[in-house]
Amino acid sequence: MPVVDGKNYERRVMRYLTEKDKYIEFDLDVMIADTTGQRKRQIDIWLPKTREIVECKNYSNVVGIEIVDAMVGTMVDIGATGGRIFSSAGFTKPALSRAEKASIRCEKLSAQEEIGYFPAKTGDGYYTGDYVDLCLSSKFDCDTFGRINYIDCDDNITPLCVGRSVNWNNPKMHGFIAYIILLHIIGRPPSNWVVKQFVDEYGDYFKQGSEWVLEEREASTFAIAED
Repeated sequence: MPVVDGKNYERRVMRYLTEKDKYIEFDLDVMIADTTGQRKRQIDIWLPKTREIVECKNYSNVVGIEIVDAMVGTMVDIGATGGRIFSSAGFTKPALSRAEKASIRCEKLSAQEEIGYFPAKTGDGYYTGDYVDLCLSSKFDCDTFGRINYIDCDDNITPLCVGRSVNWNNPKMHGFIAYIILLHIIGRPPSNWVVKQFVDEYGDYFKQGSEWVLEEREASTFAIAED
């Protein structure tokens, strides 16, 4: 089974968040300016609507208090209103105690996906993506609602993932789209290498403002590399 690396764990957390709240606004692996405007801090997942930081730790060991302390410092630097830490291994008691005092939410989330609700593959279905602007086109910072769907051979449409206010033109988001499609095809988290290969092949499909269609049989060729 492929190892779920840091980038794919971030994608795992992003999909989990969209499952919990279909209206959540998020962006992946972004640089956020501090309150002075002179420095920027790298954030795993940024929730712009609520100005929350989400950090994703796919470690073999539990997360310690130093990780929580670092998040507290980042929150102060960029003026964040809150923070969340996801860990695949869990947290130490001191880390949980420190997080509670700082109003940081800690959650253990396995790196391995549970995809029981995904629709069954039919072999001759296809994947689609559509994006809807949620404001007037003249507005610069327009919210955009994006959806990744699977359509089976009987034309039944099932959304695999939805997201709002995401920069779909960001190549990092193309990796998220590839992750969702490959997760459905393979039935487990794909390796980051295959995600990169998929984006190299189909990244131009996933441009904001355009609808795209990808046949299941064509996309399934990438599953061979994971066998």
